[in-house]
Amino acid sequence: MSDTIAALNRDHENIAKLLDILESEILAIEVGKTPDYPLMRDIMRYMGEHADRFHHPKEDLIFAQLLKRDPSVRADVDKLIQEHVLIRLASQEFIAALHSTGADSVDAREELGAFGDNYIRSLREHMVKEEDKLFPMAEILLTAEEWRMIDAAINTIDDPLFDEMTAVDYERLFRLITEQSALSL
Repeated sequence: MSDTIAALNRDHENIAKLLDILESEILAIEVGKTPDYPLMRDIMRYMGEHADRFHHPKEDLIFAQLLKRDPSVRADVDKLIQEHVLIRLASQEFIAALHSTGADSVDAREELGAFGDNYIRSLREHMVKEEDKLFPMAEILLTAEEWRMIDAAINTIDDPLFDEMTAVDYERLFRLITEQSALSL
């Protein structure tokens, strides 16, 4: 397996952990409890600062190279690239709802839950498509030289949440994820 695909799969696993936490906070809304708004904001800030800025561009490089190798995948690649845009928009809607005034009103909480559900569902479905179809296809079709070119084009960026040097901004979120991982063992 390419190091890049392995890294993207790890990113997906980490993103899934964050989506699990968001889902539990949205469930709190649905059962009439107050969610942890600061936690949800931290997760969405991370998603914007890391996933949208570094993860998706890595995938886009792979998709572009895959198109050069096999133009018949254009429809699948175009759909996934469009989904990157739609996921970013869903993220922005969810963040706006998180920051809206009167977030404790019933209507605002329902709207927040709806935006959150949409974002989570869209991102989960998107990751499955990449993992099930285009990542395996890239592994088969791209040459070692193409992977070297992709890897060279991608700056190695430490993940501010899941790498060893967790950024101070994400310490609370990291502790929560670590605690939940320990509980699931």
